[in-house]
Amino acid sequence: MKLPVIRKENKYRKSMITFGGLNFTHSFSDGEMTDCTAISHYSFPAITQRQKSELVFACESPTAGIYGNKECIAAQDGLYYDREKVCELTPGKKQLAFLGSKVVVFPDKIYYDTKTKSCGDLQGECDLSNITVTFSDKAITVPESKNVITQEFDVCKFPKDAQLITYSTAVVKSDGITFQGFSLKNAGEVQAGTILYEKCDSNQYRVVESTALTEDGRYYIVTSELITVKNVIEGIFNSINSGDVVEISGCTINSRNNKSITVVSRTKTSLRFAEGSFTEGEETGRIIIKRKIPDFTCICSYENRLWGCEGNTVYASALGDVTNFFVYNNLSTDSFTVESNTAGDFTACVAYGNCCLFFKENSCFKLYGNRPANFTLIESFAGGISSEDADSLVNVGGNIIYKGNRGIYAFSGGLPRCISRKIEGLSMKNSVAGSDGRRYYITAETEKGREEFVWDIEKNLWSKSGNKSATGYFSCGGNIYRLTKEGVEEITQQSDDEAVWSITFCPFDEGYFKTKNYSRLHIKVHLFEDAYIKTEVSYDGGEWLNIDTSYGNEKKYINIPCVIKSCHEVQLRLSGKGKSVIESITREFSVN
Repeated sequence: MKLPVIRKENKYRKSMITFGGLNFTHSFSDGEMTDCTAISHYSFPAITQRQKSELVFACESPTAGIYGNKECIAAQDGLYYDREKVCELTPGKKQLAFLGSKVVVFPDKIYYDTKTKSCGDLQGECDLSNITVTFSDKAITVPESKNVITQEFDVCKFPKDAQLITYSTAVVKSDGITFQGFSLKNAGEVQAGTILYEKCDSNQYRVVESTALTEDGRYYIVTSELITVKNVIEGIFNSINSGDVVEISGCTINSRNNKSITVVSRTKTSLRFAEGSFTEGEETGRIIIKRKIPDFTCICSYENRLWGCEGNTVYASALGDVTNFFVYNNLSTDSFTVESNTAGDFTACVAYGNCCLFFKENSCFKLYGNRPANFTLIESFAGGISSEDADSLVNVGGNIIYKGNRGIYAFSGGLPRCISRKIEGLSMKNSVAGSDGRRYYITAETEKGREEFVWDIEKNLWSKSGNKSATGYFSCGGNIYRLTKEGVEEITQQSDDEAVWSITFCPFDEGYFKTKNYSRLHIKVHLFEDAYIKTEVSYDGGEWLNIDTSYGNEKKYINIPCVIKSCHEVQLRLSGKGKSVIESITREFSVN
């Protein structure tokens, strides 16, 4: 009689003591993850929670930040330097760059001087409308003084019992407005033709046309003509400086006076140029004198010049001067302009070592040199940056990291290498990025919404922080700041004890093609106060089974018996809340 053969069950143990990062490919190793949130490799080879973020400065939807001697933030409600508002900005996304003591803002074309604590217009402009402008051989001159009076219809509302300042007459003089016949009147006593000095600036007054009581009888509606008196000569040339190259337009009598030319000097009422610059005569139309600034879509500082791109052209400012881009005097301090030899517009630029990199959507150019005579723009390695990903470009300690058309790349002087192979297939759009020197943070639109990914530069590992709100980043020394709708957050070095985290490991098949029975998991974890960890398993892609939830405030080994089930592979998911450090995981299984 033959008896059935009883096969010996081989038992095994496998441990993970080094945890990897995200891996969306089919080739993975023990410890790598198919998904995660709110975790960090800060305590590698262990896994901990993400770093805590703290709101350090509240402002309205900042879009750009940069650090010079102090931090500078461009927000919807204005430009902030050292967390103090220094000027207003138009709505929309901004580009910032420092050159010396000045921080420039595009597309607004303004600057803030951190030494003088003053704002200025990069594109100086003089509007000489309705003025007799005299052109001599080498100068443009305006009259000593001229008042321009403007009138506009206006409606004001005053309480019924309000006492209003009125005058009988107003006289406009070269030094301002003189009023006569002062009196105080109730709102209901004001008649047509009365001079009213209410809700006016120092150079304004109102001529009343009519008054009417509101239906509820509480207010008087005063219809008036608002008169504004402006001296157009006082400081008319203040926006133009000696050495500026200006563009003169609007000359109709002597059209040859419309030209680009360098200002030699200026006075209160004149601009002086080189001899023989103009045809003599007078103009009475609208003469515009403008220091032109290109419409840059990206900017950076390199070799003590401000660089920018407009379309297919690269511009450099005059040496140390952010206001002049068209100075060509055959000097080493001149401006510089070059057009690339390929189609398409430039999308991003960054200074890198002894060169400056300029990106298009499908190509990259390097610019070498230190003066206009030897500046050279050459096409470099393949691969570019789309305009929507321009803010992913970051210079990180000898590496240029950016979101390209086919992944995320790091460039260190040779050819760019793709650092996102393990998360390939992930669609990322409208990305912004920053770095603290050790980690590269990038937030982008994905199929699951907006997500923040973190690449550990030293360990070459990817993770997800769980943050979804970043609109930009900037760094200061070893600190990194995240821009959100609420303001500026600092990503600290402390663990986020309130984070709800999770880790889904890549499936384990143990290298055996036979079915396996898992009997026990051993998890070495340090659970701090009020922290917990939940353990779930999935057999052969089936539903997730909760097999343990542990609490504690100490380092412990968690021995978890598994639901014994024959399978080809098993997948493990850990989740929890509070500060915890996962140090190792051991699996016990047998092979049939």
